[in-house]
Amino acid sequence: MDNEQLKENMSNKNQWTRIIYMVLFAIILYLSMMVVWLVVLVQLLFALITGKPNQDIADFAADLSQYVYRVVAFLTYTSEHRPFPFNDWKSNAFQPEVRPDKDDTL
Repeated sequence: MDNEQLKENMSNKNQWTRIIYMVLFAIILYLSMMVVWLVVLVQLLFALITGKPNQDIADFAADLSQYVYRVVAFLTYTSEHRPFPFNDWKSNAFQPEVRPDKDDTL
């Protein structure tokens, strides 16, 4: 990589905007994991007291796990789609963008 390419990459406004979003979503991911632990504890208490987990909380946990997946996909450059609050909470349109390796082509 030459200096011109590096200079161009460093001054790319889209990359810096994405970095700002990535910091925001890293904070959201951290907070989401606290919510995950809260759900784990509440479900544990429900299971101990009633003998089974609470279905409403289980439904929320399923949605939350999909959201965490979308955040991680965005943070790892697997997806360009920004998660909630920039898209729907239950976005069914999310598909990881699989990029074929150059060596995988026949």
